[in-house]
Amino acid sequence: MNIDRLKRIFVGLLYLTVVGTPVFYLRQAVYPYTLPKTAFFQFAVEVLFFVWAAMALLDKRYRPKKTPLVLAGAFFFGILALTAAAGMDPWRSFWSTQERALGVVTLLHVGALGLVISSSISEIPWRRLFFASVGTALLTSAAAMLQIENPHLLLEEPLGHRPGSTFGNPTFLAGYLAFHVFLAAYFLAKFREEAAENRLADRRSGFAVKLFLWTALALIAATLFITETRGDILGLGAGFLALLVLFAFSPPRFGSTVLARKKFYAVLVGGACLIGAAFFVTRASSFWSHVPGLRRFQDVSFSAETLQPRLIALRAGWRGFLDKPFLGWGWDNFNVVFNKYYDPKALEISYLETRFDKPHNAFLEYFVVGGVPLGVAYLAVIATFLYEAFRIRDKLLGRIATAAIAAYLVRSQFIFETIGPLLMLAVLGGVLDGMYRSEKLLPGKAEESRKKPSLLSSRVAYGSVILGIILAYAMNVPTLRATYNQFWGFKHFVNNRPGRAIASFKAAIAYRSPYRWNLKRDYAATVTEAYFYNPEIIPEEEARLAIRAMEEVSREHPHDAYNHYALVDMYNQASDLDPERFLAGAEREAEIALTLSPDRQEVYFSLAKTKSIKGDYESAIALVQKALELDPKVPDAHFYYGLLAFANGDSETGYRELREAMNLGRPWKNFYEPRVVGNYFADAGHLDEAIELYAITLEMRPQDVETKIKIGLAYFLTGEKTLARERLREVLTEVDLGDSPQYNELKPIFDELGLPI
Repeated sequence: MNIDRLKRIFVGLLYLTVVGTPVFYLRQAVYPYTLPKTAFFQFAVEVLFFVWAAMALLDKRYRPKKTPLVLAGAFFFGILALTAAAGMDPWRSFWSTQERALGVVTLLHVGALGLVISSSISEIPWRRLFFASVGTALLTSAAAMLQIENPHLLLEEPLGHRPGSTFGNPTFLAGYLAFHVFLAAYFLAKFREEAAENRLADRRSGFAVKLFLWTALALIAATLFITETRGDILGLGAGFLALLVLFAFSPPRFGSTVLARKKFYAVLVGGACLIGAAFFVTRASSFWSHVPGLRRFQDVSFSAETLQPRLIALRAGWRGFLDKPFLGWGWDNFNVVFNKYYDPKALEISYLETRFDKPHNAFLEYFVVGGVPLGVAYLAVIATFLYEAFRIRDKLLGRIATAAIAAYLVRSQFIFETIGPLLMLAVLGGVLDGMYRSEKLLPGKAEESRKKPSLLSSRVAYGSVILGIILAYAMNVPTLRATYNQFWGFKHFVNNRPGRAIASFKAAIAYRSPYRWNLKRDYAATVTEAYFYNPEIIPEEEARLAIRAMEEVSREHPHDAYNHYALVDMYNQASDLDPERFLAGAEREAEIALTLSPDRQEVYFSLAKTKSIKGDYESAIALVQKALELDPKVPDAHFYYGLLAFANGDSETGYRELREAMNLGRPWKNFYEPRVVGNYFADAGHLDEAIELYAITLEMRPQDVETKIKIGLAYFLTGEKTLARERLREVLTEVDLGDSPQYNELKPIFDELGLPI
């Protein structure tokens, strides 16, 4: 294959990777922004890598060199792979989950991207590449701004007031944008340096470019603040402070203006510190509540409720590190650590805060999942990055890159790694390493120009490209097809098409995707829940198959407590199919879950449900009392205790506990819950409260005839016959009660109200 053609293909693929990854998403996917983006990135990098391999085969100038960053990167990825293979769940370590899609395999792609950029720097128009990346960031920023007015611009989704653009998450977006604030600043400063040196040939064309850059800088920075991501806002501030400090020691070459003087930047450093201190002192002022981004700092404190889940995760992470300081738990296995050291207080907030798979601190995560070796290797990569940034001839780029890394390091104290920042680290690191590599060749040691490749080399190079395309397709396209079918599985269930839903889930699982276990788990949970609430629409055999799928997941990934206590719930929901086996299985899985996560209340709740199905209410009540001992402020513990007490004939305790759950603000999960509690309250003589609960049920499900009858009867018993007549007359227009099992009980009441039944 002609090497010039290869070079053109290589550069085109590089542009596609850098520009396409941030904007790519798939509307019909369960995780439309993360998993498809990772699949696109991996596909592009794999083809790019094999094209580069063909170039390196034909011309040794494109082969890797032992630069500090390359050596540090090789050490890091070697330790990463070793600790992942020796970890708790190697499969999850290498492939991650559908939701995160950032396993060792993806991280290797990040490293590969940096390597091929470094090795081919002589063929890469890197300034144009950076410029194209700034343009992409501008596009994603514009989309974020438009989302504020049109939340469904990209997808039908509950957006809130913090847009995520094509990243789907404001934090993920902000981490990507932060790099481009510095890149845009680099270009503007470079224009200034070139103007000072009288090297700007076309001032009119330069003006147009500068206008674009100023627009990009302003919009990207504004969008970053609108995401209201505190870690990235702090990172941006820290990055610019670092840049000012660097300029105070070595100012940019801006001619003889004040912008080229050290004292000017020293004053700016002092001013920036004063402004930061003033904001910190006055952050509670109402003035800042009108400034997007800054208003989220007003309630920051270690006692803030929103901060507690992260503090719990950080404490669990630290204990996990102390537990395994040498090899860690394996990449992406923080969930095992969090489960082991789970703090019951997490459930005071919500169930969403009881499952942390990341510690929201990238530094801590590296030390937890890979021990001291991986943590040190990560720091070595950062150190060599900074070393090379200071050693390249383009001092301005080196200083800007250092500032960008400072911003990244600060934001990493508050968030885990995501694809956007990693993409930019690979691109920026690859360019810096390539410049360092080309500039540090000793005199007389310059690389030889390429020789004419042999016919065999050309054929091998051609085969390499073909192999890259095949590999990229095999590794990524089945995953996209699987998540597409998974999406339709959920969609069909929502639209009351259970047969098509189950077929879609099975089609998803049939693909050879590394996330099949995620697909099985979602399929099993959805089908068993549908069977529990509407057994008439789910064939028994399908419910059994769903249970079997979840059993496979719990065996394949036995160290995740969630897989076990989720299976307990599924056994309970389908227990009528095989009571003896399923209830015994639920008890067995609950025991495993409690071994992995001893203080997790959800397991006690689920096991209590198992005991209640068996009719062992005393054991069930003892289990929820244990959950209450773990944390009496958790509403669900009181809720389930109340239900069990009523079922066991203790209406006084049941009423007290259910009232306490409601007072603690427990939300209703579905319309069944307020209806059941209303029934218990009505039976216990608390009719007025029962009526309120029936009203809530009808707000959640207006067509529920059973509740309409219940509320009508409750009105009748409280003497509100007019309201009773209205409700029960409405029932008669909807159903024929003549064949109802309650006919003999209802007829006297309807007769008294003058309603023919």
